[in-house]
Amino acid sequence: MSGRCELCKTQTEVEVHHIRRLSDLRPGSKAEQPDWAKQMASRRRKTLIVCRECHNGIHSGLSVRQDSMESTLESRVR
Repeated sequence: MSGRCELCKTQTEVEVHHIRRLSDLRPGSKAEQPDWAKQMASRRRKTLIVCRECHNGIHSGLSVRQDSMESTLESRVR
């Protein structure tokens, strides 16, 4: 483990997101899957190293990579 989020590449507060079965990643066509699910399916892995912000985004259904980077930029501006 490199200690880096596999989605946004930050190195803070990394966690492991995991699923029970690889078949859980196939709810519909691959075009409808979020980036994190596509990445896990293409690597045939049930785990993904992510920062806390991306992990929360996965569980809340947000578009992880874009939303986490935008909120980071917004927090710097304020």
